[in-house]
Formats: sequence, C-alpha cells, structure tokens
Amino acid sequence: MIAAISLLALCALSFAQSEAPGFDFHFFEPAGAVQTYPSVIDSAGQMAGFYTDASSAFHGFLRTKGGQILSLDPPGSTFTVARGSTPVGEVSGYYEDAANNLHGFVRDSGGNYLSFDATSSSIVTQPLGMNVHGQIVGLYVDTSGAAHGFVRNADGTIVSFDACGGTNTIATSINSTGQITGYFSDAGNVERGFVRSALGACKKFDPPDSVHTLATSINDGGDVVGTYLDAAQVQHGFLRKRGGSLFTIDPTGSVSTVVANIGPDGIAVGYFFDSTNSQHGFVRKTDGTLVQVDVPGARETELVAINKLDQVAGNVVQLTGITEGLVFHFAP
Repeated sequence: MIAAISLLALCALSFAQSEAPGFDFHFFEPAGAVQTYPSVIDSAGQMAGFYTDASSAFHGFLRTKGGQILSLDPPGSTFTVARGSTPVGEVSGYYEDAANNLHGFVRDSGGNYLSFDATSSSIVTQPLGMNVHGQIVGLYVDTSGAAHGFVRNADGTIVSFDACGGTNTIATSINSTGQITGYFSDAGNVERGFVRSALGACKKFDPPDSVHTLATSINDGGDVVGTYLDAAQVQHGFLRKRGGSLFTIDPTGSVSTVVANIGPDGIAVGYFFDSTNSQHGFVRKTDGTLVQVDVPGARETELVAINKLDQVAGNVVQLTGITEGLVFHFAP
C-alpha cells in the first residue's frame, strides 16, 4: 500500500441487491441521431453528451430540463463530444479540427463558443469534467506524447499538474470545492487513483488488490468512485469515502463492473456485464444496497450520471440496435 495514505481499508461487503421497481423511463435522441450517449446530468436536470449520425459523424448535444435538444458543433469541428454542463447553461467538451487536433471548448448559454488549449504547445486538449462554478478538468498531451492534468478556472486561467509526482495524469472530475480526482502512472507504470485538493495537495490511493485504479467521479463530500483491475484482470467497482475507507462494488452476477458517477448525497450509478456479456445498469444506495436497472424490452442498459435531484442519465440499446438517451428519477 501507499505510505501517503494511512489506514486505508477495503471493505468488501456482501450488500443486498434487488431488482429495479417500476421506474418511469424517458428516452430521447437528437434529430438525425443513430446512437445517443449522455455524459452528465447537472443539478438543473440538463444533460450533455454526444451522438452519432447516419454518416458516423460525432456531434455534441445539450438537452434542457424542458426536453429541448440542441446540437453542439464548435466552428471548424469535425468531431465533438460534450462532457460537462452547468445549471446556467454552459457546456464544455472537446472537438477535433480538420487537421485532426483535439481542442477544448466552452459554450455559453447564448450559444457562443470559446476554443482553448491547455498550453500553447499541447497537441491534444481533452476536458472530461466540469463543476457548478464552471471549472473544467481533463488532460492534455505535450509534444513528447506525455499526458498531464489541467484545471481551467472560470476566468480562463489554466493550471497544469502531474498528480502526486507521477506521469500521464488523467483528471476526470472536479467537485464544487475544487477537489479533483482521476488517475496517473507511477514509476512502475501502474495506474493509481488520486485526490487533489483545491490548493494542490495530492493523495494517491488503491484498493489493496488493485493493479490498476481508475477514479471516475468525486462528489461535494469528497467521496470518490471508479473501477480497478485485480491481479486476475477482473474489473471491479469501488467507493472511496472521504476518510479513506474503500468499498468494493460488484453487483450479483457481474464479471466486469464500472462505477461511473456519484451524486451529492452519495448515491452512485454504473453498469456491469454478466457471464453472457449482457450489460445491465445499477444504482448503489447510501446503505450499500445495489439496485439492478434493466429497461424492459431493451438489449442493454448503461447508467452514467446522477444529480442532486436523484435524476439518473444513461443510454439504452433497443432491440432495433438504436442507442437512445435515457433519464429517470431514482427514489431512494
């Protein structure tokens, strides 16, 4: 284990699991979409993500709380993915230009786009998360091919960092207090999870049987979720509480688990694959109970985000092969 974190304990508990009650599922897709993938649902109920059209081109989208869907394509883009949104209608993400370079973007509520690069020499800038204050985190790649983390403040200033003195930093999520989570590579090229404070202090962590740790989301309380691989290359989910204790998350029947997001109240969402390679969604309650979520009549269900209103976003593959956006309310 890691000297920087004392008393990390992984509590691999056998939590109860139940089938989902009768949720009121709502499906949506932008005009012309073939596959629709939400990335986030903010505290106002707005969703951002991306979709592909009949020509397999990628476009971003914003779905307002009223259900209106706006297609997002920054000027000069050939490929767009939206990754974050705020209650006031700002959207962030990344796009590819005609020269195949990836840039970050921010779109304000008036529809104006601002393109940015983490540094003047970065060849890739990829925002992955955004908080309620408009701070954006992600990764950029320098001319040597090394990845670094960055945080872009609402005033446009950008701070780059290498988590806990490591390399290849991927910053995936930032909460309202400025805490950042993600993962990095250590000297042995092993991926480790990290939490970085708003002042830059870094703590690294791993579940004890992890050989690769990928942190995906941090909530305002400092709780972190993500996935890890064990020595047998089996993928598990985890929850790291603010105090450092860790819990394994594996729904019954799972052979591979992804915990994608954790809400302000500690409810987490994700998806898993069973032994037949069928994909199911799940919600983890704060008491540890896991609720399996399968949309009736659908081929696959994937849950990726939850907000403070316990609205859950994801996608569902219908029997026709079309992937639609999904939203429903989870009542704890």
